[in-house]
Amino acid sequence: KNLWITKAIPFLTATRYQGVKIDGQWIGSSENRDPEKGEIYSNEAKLYLDQKAHELTGLFIFSFKNDKKNFTLEFNVKGYIWEGYLTLNFTPKDRRVTSYATALLKIHDGGCLLLGSWLFRNVETELVSTTPLSLGRNLQIS
Repeated sequence: KNLWITKAIPFLTATRYQGVKIDGQWIGSSENRDPEKGEIYSNEAKLYLDQKAHELTGLFIFSFKNDKKNFTLEFNVKGYIWEGYLTLNFTPKDRRVTSYATALLKIHDGGCLLLGSWLFRNVETELVSTTPLSLGRNLQIS
């Protein structure tokens, strides 16, 4: 029974899946200004997705840089794709890190762009913060 549930059913589901394929590498970056604090900061994001039909897994690497801080966080990713939307949950790879996040992204531009927002636990303010997230497909032509 275990073999059927863990191997056969996922294989058959993936074989019959006719939806959009979004696996691969996605990248994005932005530069933001906070006029009240007089700060300029930049973000860089990389998302590596594996897809089995509607189920998504992968790795998300987020880098933040300003005059006061410079850090990179790595998250394990689990989620789903349904009717052109991705729901992703991010848990830190390093279990000493207490930040985690959730994203809702829409597939745009013929499958080459993911647009939406991610909500994350802000460890400085202990509040939920929301930030726009835009990722483009990294198409490497060989």
